[in-house]
Amino acid sequence: MSQTAREGGVFRFLRSSSGHGSHVNNAPRFRPDATVLGGNILSMLAAMGPFRRRGEQILADFGINGVVPDAWYPLAAYVGALHTIGEKMGPNTLYQIGRQIPNHVPMPPDIDTFPKVLASFGMAFDLNHRGGPPPGTTITFEQLSPRQGQITSGTPYPCDFDRGVITGFFQKLLRSSVAVQRREGTPCKAEGADTCTYVVTTPG
Repeated sequence: MSQTAREGGVFRFLRSSSGHGSHVNNAPRFRPDATVLGGNILSMLAAMGPFRRRGEQILADFGINGVVPDAWYPLAAYVGALHTIGEKMGPNTLYQIGRQIPNHVPMPPDIDTFPKVLASFGMAFDLNHRGGPPPGTTITFEQLSPRQGQITSGTPYPCDFDRGVITGFFQKLLRSSVAVQRREGTPCKAEGADTCTYVVTTPG
């Protein structure tokens, strides 16, 4: 379901499904029909540059072959491939893959201001996934100032990938530099939590 609420003068967007989420790095419970659009997977291969063949082999190990942009592929397999890439090639590779996402996937229309981009991640997730995410998936946001906001992501993706996606969205849609930092003292998926929280700042 999707909902927008106003709490204490701050708009929040929540996208969730019923049930209780399990930790991403402890085998999230994917719905059997959960799929991801091929453009997301192509962003992974594009970011790997000279190591593209290695990425294709990892995808093949998870049963994903011959990817095309407008086809749908098992979400569990794609997430598994990303975790394997993170283990073999490090967190920066996951970050760079995430940054490529906006260059390969459908984007929400008319997103051209900081508040609109901040609120767009739930919509973008819906455009690029179908069949239902793992139970408990959420994306929330809070605007802290005209050029600073906070996003809490409970997607099934690795946290460095999420950070790259957030960075790529702001860079592409606002044509601006952006700083995306994990909020200290908050839970992190890499440490076994269900969510990661990021503070997003663009120059004034």
